Amino acid sequence: MDYPKSENDPGRMAVDSRPRGACRTWAEVDLGAVAKNYRTLASLLTAGNIGRPASPAANPRIIAVVKAEAYGHGMLPVARALAAAGATMFGVAFVEEGIRLRQAGISQEILVLTTTWQGQETAAIENGLTLAVDTADGVRGLEAAAEDLGERAYVHIKVDTGMARLGVRWNSIETFLRVFSGASRVAPKGVFTHLSSAEEPDPSFTQEQIRRFEHALDAIRESGMDCGEIHCANSAGLLYFESLRRWSIRAGLALYGYATDPRRSPVELLPALSLKTRVGPIRSLEEGDPIGYNRKYVVSRPSRVAILPVGYADGFDRRFGNRGRVIIRNQWAPVIGAVSMDMITVDLTDLPEVREGDEVILLGSGGDCSITAADWAESLQSIPYEMLCGIASRVQRIYIESD
Repeated sequence: MDYPKSENDPGRMAVDSRPRGACRTWAEVDLGAVAKNYRTLASLLTAGNIGRPASPAANPRIIAVVKAEAYGHGMLPVARALAAAGATMFGVAFVEEGIRLRQAGISQEILVLTTTWQGQETAAIENGLTLAVDTADGVRGLEAAAEDLGERAYVHIKVDTGMARLGVRWNSIETFLRVFSGASRVAPKGVFTHLSSAEEPDPSFTQEQIRRFEHALDAIRESGMDCGEIHCANSAGLLYFESLRRWSIRAGLALYGYATDPRRSPVELLPALSLKTRVGPIRSLEEGDPIGYNRKYVVSRPSRVAILPVGYADGFDRRFGNRGRVIIRNQWAPVIGAVSMDMITVDLTDLPEVREGDEVILLGSGGDCSITAADWAESLQSIPYEMLCGIASRVQRIYIESD
């Protein structure tokens, strides 16, 4: 099927090769690391099926989740790198994201993981997207749109096993199936659920969700319907529940180099994104001088400080004021004063060799110093997902490809 193309997108985004010095603040995204992580996760899936009975899904695979700009890494370049690495299906949150992939020339299967909102059915079908469906009204809307187009709508049935967000309830699926069976242009291709707590050390609720999901699968089969491709696990489910590797896996965070609990992970992953800026103006301050908004920091000695052109509008969280640190010339430099929208101040008093224009690492490694999105998350009582997705669009992404 030929999908509609965007006149403004030639179908291929070039890797940005501009000199780093042309950017005030930039993120380096290692597409080679993303590809390596994909292959690492795929090998886990293969290993998990050795000696097992044939999977209900004929060919379990990694569904590469690239929603939310590939968790801040850049959806189009990441999707192309993953396609080159062997990915055959992508997961997105919304129809708009799927259409953008199509317009950029992505021909692999694309699964929209949330409900198709009313009015989007026609565009979704025209662009060959596979859609999640979980309500009778959703089935009817897709049936009507497919009838008008003379096409079929391909769907995965979404089952709620304990997330209580989207999905047909696992223990009351029969009514939904009766409506579904009457739709001649809505074709089932798969069934899935979403785990709410797979990263927790206590596996009991995840095991209960799996039990509920299997109950729903039995009900679907008893209705005479083929479940098709089955998927249950996110990254945490893949890493921490070997039994789920018999089905396809929706990998998101792990593709980008993070396990929610690295100590329990059976594989090592490579963080793909580094965030960098440069030393700006350097100033000398006297003892007692205040710094920044609301005088959050007052220097206690004659000090040498630098302004860095990065702030909370770029994704460097405001809570890092007086507690964050950065890496300059393979050494730590503390953040002092409040984090502003566009600037922060760091103390260079103990780093006399640092000069204006030097590279600064906000996320990444330099010498024996390292900062990851997981470190940021731990410091702020957050999660790596939020840290990565919070890196603003105004931060230039520069793509590299390591071996």
